Amino acid sequence: MWGRIAWLGFGAVCVAALALAAFAPKIAPDPEADDATKKSVYYSVASDEPSLRKSAAKSFPTDPWSQDDDFHNQEFRRVQNFASADKVSVGSLLSALDEGMRARWPHSPISNPRPTVPPCRPRPIY
Repeated sequence: MWGRIAWLGFGAVCVAALALAAFAPKIAPDPEADDATKKSVYYSVASDEPSLRKSAAKSFPTDPWSQDDDFHNQEFRRVQNFASADKVSVGSLLSALDEGMRARWPHSPISNPRPTVPPCRPRPIY
């Protein structure tokens, strides 16, 4: 008897949660970035690549894969900051970075974006 009541209560809570989720107001996605913003973000990130890579190399001196991972984490955080400031979607800015590398958009002469991935090897003990 108590088991059925417990299952009915659980079912009622599940139905209420589903109904609440179904009728909740939709959050509008952030708009896509325009071409000027995309290029601006690309140039900014590409020109800072050497300093970001140097910072990552200090964090993981003997592990190229982890250096690359740390660099991309820093890059992602920068893109998030740009997206938040410009009120545009993070995805459109990340897509702009990809598009810029593939189309070989010009960048700072000191920067050399390298669309490569170092091999993942066991991490040395620090």
